[in-house]
Amino acid sequence: MRAGLCGLAAALALIPGISTAAGPGGPTGPTLSPEIAREYVKPHDLIDIGGGRKINLYCMGSGDRTVLFDAGGSDWSVIWSLVQPALAGDARVCTYDRAGLGYSDPSPFPRTPVAIVEDMRTLIVAAKLPTPLVLVGHSLGGFNVKLYAALYPEDVAGLVLVGPSEERSSERSRELLRSRYGAAFAARSELRDNTFGTFLMERYRRCMEAARQGPMDPKSDTYRRCSDPVRTQMGDVVAAERARIQVGQNYQLAQASEILNSIYGDERGDVIFRDLFRPGVFGDKPLIVLTHGRFDPEDPMDAAAQVTWVALHQETARLSTRGKQRTLPNTSHNIELDDPQSIVDAVREVLKALGPVKKG
Repeated sequence: MRAGLCGLAAALALIPGISTAAGPGGPTGPTLSPEIAREYVKPHDLIDIGGGRKINLYCMGSGDRTVLFDAGGSDWSVIWSLVQPALAGDARVCTYDRAGLGYSDPSPFPRTPVAIVEDMRTLIVAAKLPTPLVLVGHSLGGFNVKLYAALYPEDVAGLVLVGPSEERSSERSRELLRSRYGAAFAARSELRDNTFGTFLMERYRRCMEAARQGPMDPKSDTYRRCSDPVRTQMGDVVAAERARIQVGQNYQLAQASEILNSIYGDERGDVIFRDLFRPGVFGDKPLIVLTHGRFDPEDPMDAAAQVTWVALHQETARLSTRGKQRTLPNTSHNIELDDPQSIVDAVREVLKALGPVKKG
């Protein structure tokens, strides 16, 4: 299975133990130096957000603007290690670990999108990050920051969404698939998505059950199915630390809770999202949406998934009157690994569009 299932392409990219590369090609892009890697395998500023919990925040650089990054599902700040240092000369750039992931304390509450947004808001206030911020999010993190911008618009100056997960994806893409490929093909695609969704949620429930028994055996099939594959671009230092973290109960319970309560696992927010995410809702805030470009043109389902994915991201770009969508060739869902420079360039473009912060 691969990112050829239209409505759940982002969710598929989150499945531990399953490759995210769609179509031909393998890992591309630069590799992380051991010196930088060592900075991402330890906690930095542990910010007290109340309730006996602390969130790991890692900031570097300086500038008029502050940029805050949110990782995709099952991931944490280390995934931005090829992007964050490159922007340190342009702005104050910060990454953080969501509850239970990386070096942040777990939360006793379900990790719903709004719970994640409220944690983010509390972190921003507690850490005294100057607003309005530029928010950058990948995959489920892309949806998180999009939701944050809708709920706390005064906190957000601009956004870069990297392969963002899309709410109501089947509903929003159904007519496109019918008109381009016919009713039977569209129905088959959506039904396959539904089957995959059931599979995905069941996998995470099993991971959650296994984690409650204690740390996982890193050599077991259970661990392989419940952890991300090695990110070769980040090298051995990061690989060893990721393996250490991913066997733990906090990580496993947090990643499962995030997926089970996500836009793919819980549709109760759909009626709210339908009203919330209207064209132009972000006004003229600079917004760039990046879409992966690697797919198999010989596979009709994969080709249709790419068409759908681009259309959904174009629609998300229209949340701002200054929104743009770009498809990046030869990239998988993990654009921050395959083409980190494209994200650096997008953030710089948003910063340039914003200009310097007005004083007083």
